[in-house]
Amino acid sequence: MPSFFKKSSAYLISNMINGLSLLFLLPFLTRFLSTQEYSQVVLLQTFIFGLLSFIHLNVFQASNLKYFDQSLTDKEIRRYNTGCIIILSLSILFFLVILLFNLSLLSKLSSLPKSWLICAFIIALSQSFIQFCLWQWQMRKQAYQNSIYNSCYIIISSLFTLLLLYILHDKIHARIYALLSVSVIFFYFQSILL
Repeated sequence: MPSFFKKSSAYLISNMINGLSLLFLLPFLTRFLSTQEYSQVVLLQTFIFGLLSFIHLNVFQASNLKYFDQSLTDKEIRRYNTGCIIILSLSILFFLVILLFNLSLLSKLSSLPKSWLICAFIIALSQSFIQFCLWQWQMRKQAYQNSIYNSCYIIISSLFTLLLLYILHDKIHARIYALLSVSVIFFYFQSILL
């Protein structure tokens, strides 16, 4: 029973850090950015979240359901997870083509620069694979790896955003550059860990 509480508290702490990170950044973002710039940053983050919802096609849940199938061996589960990653990659390719062919239209509709939309896609792509890794750790009851990796991602992206807010002359790019660089770096390390 104590192990259950330790693992539950690890997830709880990670989720609290996730929720508090945006609250922590709010005064800095509103101080350095105008109302219009801040609304663009929020819109960008919403666009990233929307892309994430479409890109992953519920392969996380499919992988999780297969993990609990008692009749499968570890080799079969690995093969199934490889299939899920292939489906995820094909989905990413499909949505990339849609994005590239409709980039001008999406930029006009969202009032976001085209370069931001491409960065948002790269961030969503990286976060899709990061989420896949986090789900795998969660299903294997590796709460500490999941929580530490997720918390580090959140903390580092928040701190890097603050650093860029103070360094960059064009403050509006701080959040997108921070998310982009941290997502790509964590994607790289996640692929090694998985």
